[in-house]
Amino acid sequence: MLPPNNDELDNALNDENSMGISQDTARYLQHIESKLYADIEARKRIDSGLLFLSCQVGSASLAWLLFSMQISISIILAVSMILALLPGLIDCGESFHFELSSERWSLSHSKPLVALGKLAIGGVIGWNSTQKILQEVKSTEIQIQQTYSEIKSAQNTNTFTIPSGVLTPVIFGLGLIAIWVITIPLRKKPNV
Repeated sequence: MLPPNNDELDNALNDENSMGISQDTARYLQHIESKLYADIEARKRIDSGLLFLSCQVGSASLAWLLFSMQISISIILAVSMILALLPGLIDCGESFHFELSSERWSLSHSKPLVALGKLAIGGVIGWNSTQKILQEVKSTEIQIQQTYSEIKSAQNTNTFTIPSGVLTPVIFGLGLIAIWVITIPLRKKPNV
């Protein structure tokens, strides 16, 4: 719903012949205007802080979520770092000014320390969360290699192998036993 039309107020403010508004009204309006601008600036700072905190928490959480979904490490690193650096990059973009005129050009940044601080904190948090994941992956790979080598060594020790020098006498001995077993029944003669 639109507010009612204030033609009378607009006419009173724009009419040069009228007495205009009183000093108290002008001060009150100026106070309201400055309060509104202060509230808008406070809201922008709060929104910026909430965005910063949510991006940092989201970066670490997203890294672990992507890791548990078994996404490639390079994708986890890229997405987490972009999300962690996003508030700093937004702040750099908003406070960066480029002016070009026929006489000169200029670059300026209204809040360089705030932007650099956000970038640094985002970089540290993003790096820390992804490095923990990389350490876990490396630790898992090392444990898999150790388990694999233990399995290989256990397979080699549990099998029975006859040394090659013993194999020939064992076969010769088994052959003699087989011949003896076969010839024993043939030696006995039946008594008639």
